[in-house]
Amino acid sequence: MTAMAKTISLKDSAFGQDMLEVLAERQLEKVSYCGLDISCSILTLKEYLVKKLSHGNWRVDPGLCQPELRYLYPIYFDSVRVLLAECVAEFFQTGRIYMAVLDPYRMEYVEHEIRLLILRPEDVSALLRALKKVQDPSHDLIARWKNQTDRERWTEHMRVLYQTISQLQ
Repeated sequence: MTAMAKTISLKDSAFGQDMLEVLAERQLEKVSYCGLDISCSILTLKEYLVKKLSHGNWRVDPGLCQPELRYLYPIYFDSVRVLLAECVAEFFQTGRIYMAVLDPYRMEYVEHEIRLLILRPEDVSALLRALKKVQDPSHDLIARWKNQTDRERWTEHMRVLYQTISQLQ
């Protein structure tokens, strides 16, 4: 990633870190951080978001979810795919995916390097569709940036990711 893109990436955001911790707990720990399967990651994160944001959880514990959040599913799902696209691009640029995951027992971050990526043609297509979608100026992932310069940096980051991932087709 370029230095500019790194400062505005989803991977470095609070949401991105949360999703990486979910992946670590539900997928990566089971394989000792040996590899990242993108298809499995999409399903893992989608299942997590559906459970976390579902209307049913809101009825049980109002603090878990506001009912209007169910309308945000598409934005969250696009965000997950952008996050995974960043991981794929990082892998193909550096030969590894770097993750720092919080160890809840020691209350410190533990660094992991993932050196195997499982990426199927349908994964590439799904990532490209999401990256194309989030480049639309009306998409909520662009609209969240209030500063025009930040919007331009985000759009450029998405464009570079799209170009990188499209080379894998």
